[in-house]
Amino acid sequence: MSKRSIAIIVLLLLIAGGIVTWSIYKRRIVKNEVAKTIADKSNNLYGIKTGSLDIDEVAGSLTATNLELAPDSNVYNQLSNTSDAPSVLAKISIPSLTVAGVKTPRALLNSEIDGRKVVIHSPRIELFFTGKGKDSLKKVPDKEMYRQILGNLELIKIDTLSVVNATIITREWKTGQIRMQFDSVFIDLFRIAVDSLHDKDTTRILFAEQVLVKCKKARWSSKNKLYQYEVHDIHLNSSEKKLSMNRFTINPALPEQKFLQQFKYANDRFDVDIRQIRLASLNVSLLLVQQDIAADSLVAGASNVRIYRDLSFPHDGKNRVGTYPNQLIMKLPIDLAVKKATFHNCFIEYKERNGKSGKSGKVQFHKAVVSVANLTNHRKLLVAKSMQVQFRAQFLDKAPVRALINFYPDGGRFTIEGEMGGIEATDLNQLTEPMGLTTIEKGTLRGMKFNFSGTDYTTDGRLTIFYNDLRIALLQKDSTDNSLNKKGLVSMLANIKVKNDNPGKKEEVRVADVHYKRDTHKSFFNLVWKSIFTGVKQTVGME
Repeated sequence: MSKRSIAIIVLLLLIAGGIVTWSIYKRRIVKNEVAKTIADKSNNLYGIKTGSLDIDEVAGSLTATNLELAPDSNVYNQLSNTSDAPSVLAKISIPSLTVAGVKTPRALLNSEIDGRKVVIHSPRIELFFTGKGKDSLKKVPDKEMYRQILGNLELIKIDTLSVVNATIITREWKTGQIRMQFDSVFIDLFRIAVDSLHDKDTTRILFAEQVLVKCKKARWSSKNKLYQYEVHDIHLNSSEKKLSMNRFTINPALPEQKFLQQFKYANDRFDVDIRQIRLASLNVSLLLVQQDIAADSLVAGASNVRIYRDLSFPHDGKNRVGTYPNQLIMKLPIDLAVKKATFHNCFIEYKERNGKSGKSGKVQFHKAVVSVANLTNHRKLLVAKSMQVQFRAQFLDKAPVRALINFYPDGGRFTIEGEMGGIEATDLNQLTEPMGLTTIEKGTLRGMKFNFSGTDYTTDGRLTIFYNDLRIALLQKDSTDNSLNKKGLVSMLANIKVKNDNPGKKEEVRVADVHYKRDTHKSFFNLVWKSIFTGVKQTVGME
């Protein structure tokens, strides 16, 4: 055999050996290079671990299992007192990841990634809020989050990125306490492009032309742990500019009395269930990037709102100037601009326990429709046009009621006008007996109209109530069996004072001029109710 033949055989053996060696060690080499790349691109803030790694260089595909991306707490601690401290850190665990159609054999190691499809299966994503950085008050990370991990990659192009059945949890960095949890999350990002050109493209969302999001349930707790908030079946479509939620609930953690016992002073207990919420013409980019809401319309279906208060608890004495509904909206930590919000078929109940009677009364509105025009905390929009609330319902499921409220942005200014239809006066006993220690023995309420204007401190206006044959009795609580018994003499004297009809025989309709000074320790709704009640007492002749 010639030396030339031997040389060829040796060369072939070396080539074969090289191929075998590369096949054995390429996974390890790629793993190491990926880990080095992640560390370099994130300035050593993040490290990555992988399980198995299969690469098909011809097909341009990659399959990885048991990926774990986590921040280095030591590196973060070094950054925590600098301007480079991140507001959000990510910890990601991915059981399986597949990449298909990569156009360069070792694209993941270069400054460019160009592929057809990436599928991330059942990841667990934990976002930690550090309280540092310029975006520390935001609830969801901005592009800073992606730049932490992507670093200085010059180009990422992916036709489709799918996240399948993810669990997303947000936590406090110091305590590990959960802020929010999203279960069964499915995300599709279409036509992703990350580079210097597309980074400034405001039409893109999360670097993609289109985003689809589905989430089975999102949940979080109030700071005092007395409420659990849940949102069910969330659907977001960026191309249609729509967001829908099947159900939103506010669930108290304890029954009524045990709940209120957690407080030193009187407090409201809320129980809320809102169904079929739809936002249309939604600015999806604004929502996902800045967590602000701008939409043409919000529509909700059947809803239940229950509020409970026990007046036997002492009042907290807090000044509530600046807490009208529109003023609270102005204080929201997000920008809000919805042209019209409508809530259909609502049941609204205010239940109040009177310490003197030991019993509770329920003010109920059935089949209510609440419509809010110009629902916003943009002062410029409110200067041009007030926030207007229209309310229609069946009071106690018997009498039709309607109200129209206009809120203005300065000085707590508002106007309210409304009316109520006819009802048998005795139907009101479910309220007047437990809440006012008064029973209505007979009478017919034929209607009521009112019109007030108000500020942070007063209301002024007129009220007219039409009624016939009114007769009342005052009650007192029996100390032995807690029953409510009639006060005979006092009730007789009260009925001498009461004017039985409006209008009386051969009399004109009595109209009450109301000038009510607000108790600044009480709410807006207390102010409206007290203004109405003042006019009713004046008309009936009982102070």
